[in-house]
Amino acid sequence: MKAIVLISSAVAALALVALPANAQITYSSQNGGWVNGGYGDGTGIGSVVVNNTGSAISFTINTTQPMNTYPMYFVLMQYVGQGGSGSTALFNSGNALNGWGPSLGISSGMNAFLATWNGGGAASAETYSAGLWANNGGVGYAGGPGNSYLTITAPLSSLGLSIGSQFYFDVVSSYSPAVGQAAYGALDTITNPKNTDGLATPWNGTSAYDAATETGTVFGTAASMYTVTAVPEPATLSLLGGGLIFLAIRRRARS
Repeated sequence: MKAIVLISSAVAALALVALPANAQITYSSQNGGWVNGGYGDGTGIGSVVVNNTGSAISFTINTTQPMNTYPMYFVLMQYVGQGGSGSTALFNSGNALNGWGPSLGISSGMNAFLATWNGGGAASAETYSAGLWANNGGVGYAGGPGNSYLTITAPLSSLGLSIGSQFYFDVVSSYSPAVGQAAYGALDTITNPKNTDGLATPWNGTSAYDAATETGTVFGTAASMYTVTAVPEPATLSLLGGGLIFLAIRRRARS
């Protein structure tokens, strides 16, 4: 009888262990957080942590200095194998999308992106289809100005994702708007060891940041890829664990 209970408990434990508990992956900056010395406004990106649940995905951007109110942060995304269906135009003052000004993007096709609003405190998710960008509403935002991190959490559907989706991505810091002395492409990125235009060179109509073509970029490789993994919600794990324990107790009572 005791052996049966022990076996039941072992089966319950193994069932819980077999479930994926976390999809979290940390991506470290290719340039050590800021090759030009680590500006004090939070535009130097040290690492980005990506995680997902069954219904949402989060990006935590860790910076080398506390964030000020004026930098913007972008998560540029290309679905694996679907770059051709994305936008090939870089954002700039000539084709600014819904107010996004910096000259940056993915020339081989960008299918979705997240962007913080200038001044911090909020973010937005956008997806591209049939030649048009769609704003899919506000998303969760934590941290930001005054902190050395910000976490953007968005429903998977707001970025055109689902369980099993794979995408390449880059995370970029910049300033806005893309006019005058505030006109910059990328200030810092995750996938690039050194922006060939100069990380802090003002955009002059020709210099820009293209995640797909910058010299030395790891964009489009396994180092910049994430797979949306099936991860049980905490409530699901609790219910499953409780159910297994209940079955073990019931089997013991019958014995």
